[in-house]
Amino acid sequence: MKSNALFFLGVIFLSVNAPANAEVAVPKTMNYNVYMLENTINPGRKQLQRAQNLVNSNLFDSMEVVVFNEIFDNASSNVLLDGLKEEFPYQTPVLGREKSGWDDTQGWMGYKPEDGGVALVSRHPIKSQTQVIYQQACGADWLSQKGFIHAVIEKSNQRFHFIATHVQAEDNACKGDDVAIRKSQFETIRDYINQKDIPNDEMIIILGDLNVMKASPEYRSMLETLNVNEPDSYAGADYSWDPSSNALVHANYPDLKGQLLDYIFVEKDHKQPRYWHNQVWDVVSPRLEIFGTFESYYMYEYSDHYPVVAFEFADETTPTRSFRADNQPYDRIQFQHAASNKFISAAIDDREGWLKVDSEGGSEQSFFKLDSWTLNSAFCLYDGDYVRVSRTDEFSNFYWNWRKDRYYTDHKNASHFLKIRREKPADTCIQNGDEVVLFDHALFGKDEYLAPNNGELVSHSEPASDNDVFYLKMPELQYTDWSRFLRYN
Repeated sequence: MKSNALFFLGVIFLSVNAPANAEVAVPKTMNYNVYMLENTINPGRKQLQRAQNLVNSNLFDSMEVVVFNEIFDNASSNVLLDGLKEEFPYQTPVLGREKSGWDDTQGWMGYKPEDGGVALVSRHPIKSQTQVIYQQACGADWLSQKGFIHAVIEKSNQRFHFIATHVQAEDNACKGDDVAIRKSQFETIRDYINQKDIPNDEMIIILGDLNVMKASPEYRSMLETLNVNEPDSYAGADYSWDPSSNALVHANYPDLKGQLLDYIFVEKDHKQPRYWHNQVWDVVSPRLEIFGTFESYYMYEYSDHYPVVAFEFADETTPTRSFRADNQPYDRIQFQHAASNKFISAAIDDREGWLKVDSEGGSEQSFFKLDSWTLNSAFCLYDGDYVRVSRTDEFSNFYWNWRKDRYYTDHKNASHFLKIRREKPADTCIQNGDEVVLFDHALFGKDEYLAPNNGELVSHSEPASDNDVFYLKMPELQYTDWSRFLRYN
């Protein structure tokens, strides 16, 4: 009895002396510009389908707070927010859409035709929510009520202040004023924080599509104006907006370089995290069919941006490598005929010569580049994808095309309806060693399979057979290692 009494006294002693404010982990947070512009003025980008794809995804499974940017389209934003309601029961209204639902609204300009496109969802209670509309804007942004949300979230009796925004975009109509307007918007955020008298032991997180390139001089100015620390580690993809890897961006800006535009910062003068990561996820969506001139074409994008995730320490849910292969694996491939072991090859001295299936595979003419039409270099090809096949020798702008069922290479003119699939379709990327078939059709015609005939590559209308099968020879898929940028507790 004496030992039991001592045990319970010890428990009481430990309970009484436990710290009143035990360290509460900062909520794991995502910011995602989801590119849901008003469908009536930007049709054909499948806003509703992309919203449902996001709801069905596992992207938010480990998140505690998520901020969305560019949910301008009402129907799509309703699908997204309603679809996440069970998982994230605490939600702000969409910034600038209406005054109801907010504890406070500042700077309202109801004459503007578009809302601000920002909303925050949380697993933890939102204790207060304020919307502030920017008074400065230029170009297309002048038409929307862009601003910021101030949401106070309570997790385990600890309050966290989230300032969620989407600031002035670069726009030729601004005539160079966009940089100054962004700075004025950052100053609006800073002045608002200074006036709120937020306790020093409460953290302030500022996040959003901040439209400032990390590689630009404006980046340091932004950090200073917002009074925020740079993250201890940028631990993911280099860019959150990247025409070289994202097909939705590439469709509009094929010649621009990637940019890091989306950030999750912590304000300097209040409670600080023990360590702070920003990690851009170059995520891949289910197949998205986009209407083309004659047939739909395919992309694998949730948005034209990638999400950025912020957290103190990595854990078992943290990605340790890129989602997309980074070695341009389809840029140098070969097709080896399974029945004869011969390789498809282009004519050596004739840039528009007929394609043959008679090579031993050692010449440069037996190598080709395989792309998906929507990106110059595919990171993954799936069964049934449309493809273009081009030469890799000195005639690199010559693509597979056909004339009277015979295939040749044509200058900057690829067969429009050529597709690839495996003999045994799977959900993974088509890879080295896979048995594949190629099939094609004329406009409004039926699919025909490609196969050798008298040493030439031709298409035929017969049912698929073993003679149509090729082995795909290509480099193994490689991914960027992120683990060296991660810190674990």
